[in-house]
Amino acid sequence: MDILLLFLFAAGALNFLGGVLAVVSWPLVRRRYGKKPQDKNNRKVSVIIPSKGNIQLQYFEEQDYNDYEVIVVVDSEEEKREVENKVGSEKTRVIISEAYEGCSGKNAALLTGIKEADGEIFVFADDDIKPHKKWLRYLVAGIDNGCSTTYRWYFKNPLLCVWNAAIAAIMFYERFAFCWGGSTAIKRTVFEEADVEKIWQNEIVDDLTLTKALKKKGFSIKFVPQAMVESEEEKEIFKWMSKEFAWIKCYFPSLWSLALFLNVGMRISNIAGVIVLPFHPFIGLLLLSSFLFDFVRGWQEYHTFVTLMEYPRSRFIHPAYHILLCPVVSFIISYSILSSAFIKKVEWGGREYIIPKVVLQRKF
Repeated sequence: MDILLLFLFAAGALNFLGGVLAVVSWPLVRRRYGKKPQDKNNRKVSVIIPSKGNIQLQYFEEQDYNDYEVIVVVDSEEEKREVENKVGSEKTRVIISEAYEGCSGKNAALLTGIKEADGEIFVFADDDIKPHKKWLRYLVAGIDNGCSTTYRWYFKNPLLCVWNAAIAAIMFYERFAFCWGGSTAIKRTVFEEADVEKIWQNEIVDDLTLTKALKKKGFSIKFVPQAMVESEEEKEIFKWMSKEFAWIKCYFPSLWSLALFLNVGMRISNIAGVIVLPFHPFIGLLLLSSFLFDFVRGWQEYHTFVTLMEYPRSRFIHPAYHILLCPVVSFIISYSILSSAFIKKVEWGGREYIIPKVVLQRKF
């Protein structure tokens, strides 16, 4: 029994220290990322957007940037006509994707767009984002010696918003930052040096393979919170959350294992804390500390993103949602990680992919 109590005390102490470090780190994050990226705004940029035709082009055509083009890549003539009816600027072109046998439809569209691009900087974007007018300026200015990236934000569904905030928070830590396929900028020379075009021809996922290629070559991935963009709400959110972790398990298994160990381990210790609390209050509170710190973390995440993002405070949900839902979301993330371990097939972009086959395709 003494050994068990000692183990529980050690686990609780780690929970407490981790919670303190997490809370203390947020002011440092705001200080480090608080300065808005500055750029001369004179580098030619090609914004490449794979689309199924439902894009809202005005968000891309009205950017506060001098020299850029928008290349929308669709799958069919019907989609091409649908998008062309929305074109409101000479900078926009709509083209049909070429066929590639060994990759996903999205990768094929990106590869097609690259062939048509004139810019010295590529920006890859999803067609369901609604970027603010300074999005492109901030994203391009953030490029250092590799690429710059940002992340999505949801303004309506509180549970989805708080879940997304917890995932976006990871981007502040360079070791874990990844290129988000919805909005990433990269120099053409870096793209070519990392041999991404060849890699994408044999891969399903665009952003995680780009991340892996850049990190292998020693290029940096810089997160630009000022360029975070509004996104359309996801449907079947729990299924979608698990799918996101399934891709991580596929391409970054060690990172997925670490997330499984830390996140699920904390949730188990929280449950143990509830059981132990009536008998050993101090140890029980230590085991519950990470859960209790989540209330503070919810506020810190809200305050940080409201401070750094370009959108007005009035667009965000009430901070009480972040404070109260953050502990709940921690358990949902654990569920998403655990359930992703059993996912063998993923539906994406209207197609179905078998995860083991995706793993076998990785050649870099």
